[in-house]
Amino acid sequence: MRPAIKVGLSTASVYPLRTEAAFEYAAELGYDGVELMVWAETVSQDIGAIAKLSRRYNMPVLSVHAPCLLISQRVWGPNPIPKLTRSVQAAERLGAQTVVVHPPFRWQRRYADGFSEQVAELETRSDV
Repeated sequence: MRPAIKVGLSTASVYPLRTEAAFEYAAELGYDGVELMVWAETVSQDIGAIAKLSRRYNMPVLSVHAPCLLISQRVWGPNPIPKLTRSVQAAERLGAQTVVVHPPFRWQRRYADGFSEQVAELETRSDV
């Protein structure tokens, strides 16, 4: 028998409201948890603050969306390579089982060259 699929509410889906609103709405509406979109809002980048929100609303973080979109290209620094590692570390701290990441943009050639290898290495070093 397959495990039940968990349904999460993305913190990005409540924009322009803050990250906390996603936790509140997810709890009120009966979601299984939330997907943390790491982006410009400082709370979304503060894993300790996210852990507190998760406890306050009794809403687990199901996944962490790495800051890899145009709107988040400067979050956690300009280099996209360490962002994947940091996203995996955030997921581990929050108990999330999934990290969402988009492949490199066409102009990110250097990042693209090692992208597959980096993802494979992160998979071998983590349970996420």
